Amino acid sequence: MNNRKIIIIDDDPASIASIEAVCLECGYTTENFESPTEAIAFIKKQLPGEISLIISDFQMPELNGLELMQQLQLVGIEIPLILVTAFDSTQTAIDAMEMGAFDYITKPINFKELAIIMNRAIKHSEIKEKFHKLKKKIGKLEPPHIQFIGKSKAIQDINTVIKRVSATNASVLISGETGTGKEIIAKLIHHHSKRSEQPFVAINCAAIPENLLESELFGHLKGSFTGADQDKKGLFLEANNGTIFLDEIGDMPRNLQTKILRVLQEGKVRRLGENKEHKLDIRVLSATHRNLVQMISHGDFREDLFFRLNVINIKLPSLKQRKEDIPLLADFFIKKYKKIHKGIAKCLSNKALSKLIDYPWPGNVRELENTIERACIMASSSQIQDEELHLNHFNQQEKNMNSFFEELPTLETLEKKYIEYVLEHTGGAKEKTADILNINRKTLYRKIKSFQEDSLQ
Repeated sequence: MNNRKIIIIDDDPASIASIEAVCLECGYTTENFESPTEAIAFIKKQLPGEISLIISDFQMPELNGLELMQQLQLVGIEIPLILVTAFDSTQTAIDAMEMGAFDYITKPINFKELAIIMNRAIKHSEIKEKFHKLKKKIGKLEPPHIQFIGKSKAIQDINTVIKRVSATNASVLISGETGTGKEIIAKLIHHHSKRSEQPFVAINCAAIPENLLESELFGHLKGSFTGADQDKKGLFLEANNGTIFLDEIGDMPRNLQTKILRVLQEGKVRRLGENKEHKLDIRVLSATHRNLVQMISHGDFREDLFFRLNVINIKLPSLKQRKEDIPLLADFFIKKYKKIHKGIAKCLSNKALSKLIDYPWPGNVRELENTIERACIMASSSQIQDEELHLNHFNQQEKNMNSFFEELPTLETLEKKYIEYVLEHTGGAKEKTADILNINRKTLYRKIKSFQEDSLQ
């Protein structure tokens, strides 16, 4: 403790002497100043961590306590400060605490109370120091849940772009097929940015019903519509000072595109049923598997919103375009799921690896991960064998489809059979099926319902 230095600032020498006595009794060293401006000049010259605490009188000829705090904050000095005043004013206390004072004590000073507050402030300073050291240390590490793995040139180029854009506040549009890792890219950009300590809020624009999307994004007041039984902050306000990730932005209804554009242009958001506007400071990242340029030409996506979102574009390759990364990805997923499921699998046999490389991977990295997880659970030895990789269903479906074409079906029958084919391939996952067919889920549901009605007739 005797290495801790406390700055005492008071225009009354007798007051300085009494506070110094308490500090020395607690084992601290002090630097004493009757002039706040001289104290500020001294503090500015010290290295970070050299001063642990400032104890300052509130009423002084040159600067009062709040003005002293403002001067320190302007130059980025964050040292715990205890204000001492003869004026027992609640408002002064509130102002001091709102400005960032660690605590507040009135004259005549209760020295036992001062010692307790001092020790608490020093402990707070120590914890804060340790936190910043730890944060600096782990900040260089890549969180395991947001790694973008690959050694191919395409992935190396993307990692270079991520490092460059992360340091900026530019909007980024991430495009690529379903399952290529668009959300991972968004998380990496946020992690490497200055906003990394602030919220990262992701919303899948295709997964939320259209009638609820506006409320989810912008929030609402209680009673603003039927079913609004309590206030809702909204995801834009949840993400304030951080990053919002608009996944599948191409599936956003056009009327909401207009509202999103207004929010981004004005930097303000208004909740449903509320007159007050809230200021926003957010970074916007977005992603889509759709061709937005084509959607613009068809009138399905606003061109001005596209230019607002597409300051930087990151195009992710499909897994079949970077097959050299498959061994690396497979090894990563084996280690991941061995740990999660406590399995015995450690690696792939040569035949199993060849099978993965030869497979077309329509579901991209997400499908590869699911395949490896299933193999890790079912593996009978430390080496995953090729027969433990369940990929044959795709080849069988492809054969069935080829034989079907020999019958020269009608366009309507062909559409039905193809939708059934994709549904079977995705295991009945309608959202993924709609993505592959490049139609929205509502259209898919309508077609399935129509097929079912036809079969009943």
